Amino acid sequence: MNPSDEILMIRAIEQAEQCRPIADRIPKVGAVIAVGDTVIGMGHRGTGQPGDDDHAEMVALRGVADRAELAKATVYTTLEPCTPEVRSDPLTCCTELIRQAEVKKVFIGILDPNQGVRGKGLWELQERGIEVELFPPHLARRIRILNDKFIREQRKLGIRITNLESGQTIRTDDKDGVFELEGTFLNEPGKDVFAFLGKDTRWWPQPYSLSVSEGNRWSVKFHFGTYGVHTLAIVRSNELGLAFIEFYRKVVWSNRDRRKLVTEHVRHVAPEELHGIVHILGFDYPSIDMTRLPKGFELQAQVEINVMNPPGPSK
Repeated sequence: MNPSDEILMIRAIEQAEQCRPIADRIPKVGAVIAVGDTVIGMGHRGTGQPGDDDHAEMVALRGVADRAELAKATVYTTLEPCTPEVRSDPLTCCTELIRQAEVKKVFIGILDPNQGVRGKGLWELQERGIEVELFPPHLARRIRILNDKFIREQRKLGIRITNLESGQTIRTDDKDGVFELEGTFLNEPGKDVFAFLGKDTRWWPQPYSLSVSEGNRWSVKFHFGTYGVHTLAIVRSNELGLAFIEFYRKVVWSNRDRRKLVTEHVRHVAPEELHGIVHILGFDYPSIDMTRLPKGFELQAQVEINVMNPPGPSK
C-alpha cells in the first residue's frame, strides 16, 4: 500500500458518509475506482428505496467513461462486495461486476458483519485472480463507527416466521397435534435457539431445536395438547436460559421414566383403573406458569394463532 492508496480509501469513506439509508439494515457504503492516483469513477450506496437501491460498486463502475481503463484500475470499497447468493439477479452482484470489469486489485474497508456472508466476497474475488487487501485498522474503525447501526442489525439472527401470521387459524388434529413452523434467518441460529408454546399464562418449551436448511431457512415442530389461542415463540437463550431448558428436559425424562415404570407394574389392573393411575401422574410435559419469558431468554419472533377444534362426527 502506498500513500495515494490511503487518500483514495478516505475518499471512499467520504462517499459512504453521503449515504442516507431508509433502514438500519442498509449499510453506508462508498466506492472509488482509480488508476494510480487518478479517480475514474466513484459512488455510494442508494437509500434502499425502490429505484434507489444500487450498490456503491455498481454506481462507481457505471460512472467510468473509458472502460478500457479498468484493466489498470484499483477499486476501493468500504464494505466487502456482495456475492450471487444475496442478489435476486446473480449477474448484478458486486463481485460479478468487478470480475467483468477485470480490475487488477480491490481494497476492502471491512468484511460483511453478517456471519452467513462474511468472507465470501473476498474469497470470490481471490478465486477470480483479483488481488485483495484490507483497509488499515484506523480507517476500518472509522467505517465501523459510521455503520454502527447496520453492524448491530446484521449481528442479530434476523429470524422471521413465514408460514403463519398472527390471527390465523390452523388445524392440528389431523397431524397428531403437531404443526411445523417455518421461517428464514439472516445469521444461522445455533443450539441456543428454541421454540416455546404458550397458552394464557402457561408455557411449554418444545422438544426440538430449530432445524436449518439451504436458502437461510429454518423449521421446528410444535406439539399441541389443547385447542384455542396459542402463542408460538422462537427464543434465544444465554447460559441461564440453557440451564432452564436442560432442567425442564430432565423433568420430562423423569416423568416419562416414572410413567413407564408404573405402567409396567400395574399391567394386571383393569383398563379404567389403569387410566386413573396414569392420570394421577400428570403430563409428561408440564406447563410453566409465567406471564412473560423469564430472564435468560431473548425473544426472536412470535405469532399468535388459533388452533381449531376438530369437526364433530357426521350424523
